[in-house]
Amino acid sequence: MENQNSVCFVAQIGEIKPIEGADNIELGIIQGWNCIIKKGSYQVGDLVVVATTDAVIPQELSDALNITNYLRKGQRVKTVKLRGVYSECLIIPIEFAKRATGYSTTKWNEGDDLMDTLKIYKYEPPVVQIQLSSGRKIRYHQNPLFQVYYKFPNLKNVKGMFTEDDDVEITRKIHGTNARYGIVRKHKVPVWDKIRKFITKTTGVGKETWKWIDYEFIYGSHNVEKGSDSQGFYDIDVWRTVADKYQIKDKLWEYFKNRKETHGIEDGVIIYGEIYGPGIQKNYDYGLKELTFTGFDIIIDNQYMATPVSELTFKGVLDLPYVPVLYKGQWSQEIQDSFVFNNFVEGTKIPHEGIVIKHVSGDRHKAAKVINPDYLIYGEKHNVGDSH
Repeated sequence: MENQNSVCFVAQIGEIKPIEGADNIELGIIQGWNCIIKKGSYQVGDLVVVATTDAVIPQELSDALNITNYLRKGQRVKTVKLRGVYSECLIIPIEFAKRATGYSTTKWNEGDDLMDTLKIYKYEPPVVQIQLSSGRKIRYHQNPLFQVYYKFPNLKNVKGMFTEDDDVEITRKIHGTNARYGIVRKHKVPVWDKIRKFITKTTGVGKETWKWIDYEFIYGSHNVEKGSDSQGFYDIDVWRTVADKYQIKDKLWEYFKNRKETHGIEDGVIIYGEIYGPGIQKNYDYGLKELTFTGFDIIIDNQYMATPVSELTFKGVLDLPYVPVLYKGQWSQEIQDSFVFNNFVEGTKIPHEGIVIKHVSGDRHKAAKVINPDYLIYGEKHNVGDSH
């Protein structure tokens, strides 16, 4: 795959299966994605353009394909279940796509990313712009060391990522809102802080107070930095509420100082997790009465921790919850599927969102998500907030 996170790419039909009780349709399988197709319309080995769940299709293209009425609100591809099988993507005949975009003489190869070419993109919920309650707007400079969490691909896009030689951790994918908290090196150290640091170095006065002056506490959502010690914070929000509830700032500072003294830290430490519960995702609150946080990854100096160390650090050092671990051991398709299908929020018939699979080393080239198709169907039917 040219782009592992692509929602529109060229692929080969790997298998075609009959659908029990259906005379006019059959199931095409493309790199793990299932698609219900008209019987006899494709053959194994055909190159096609695949638009996966939550791909946003330009209306001009969907009208030409005569599929506009089959898309979700906002022109999005949706998952459906028909005669006991799932259809999770849309197939566009490759020659049709070439004609529609004026690329009739271009040779497209398996794995090519066509998002820009076809003007198809992945739906992302709009970012809510936040300002201080006073109405005052501030010029906020985001700290480049406060990294956005790695966006791992859907496993269907990276066929063969895991083999039975891989030791993995499989965790529950929690449907909430992403959160990150860190103690990181300041992007710009104020002049007065530089003076304080110089005085400390030369006189030793205030050493314990000013020895950490180059670092600051920051928190934010997946894409938006919500505030920092050096520039101030927005008003109380769910990220701040959770930080206060779990005493994340104090715990991170203690961990950072101990770690820096014993092992050394240059750029800082960032923890990543999910906030979920009432008011986070519409019609999907896990039956909780208050906001809950669960952590799932840690970066120190731009390197992700191995999964066993990450779990130990969250639970044993930071005293913070860690995402539910479903399995540790050698990967297999059977084990993976057992945690995806027919898995429900405890005590309910609400499907779990899916799972996350990571190689125990923490290698980001071996990390992916698997979404439960029953969750996608449930989410659309009950107007649940979008997955990410």
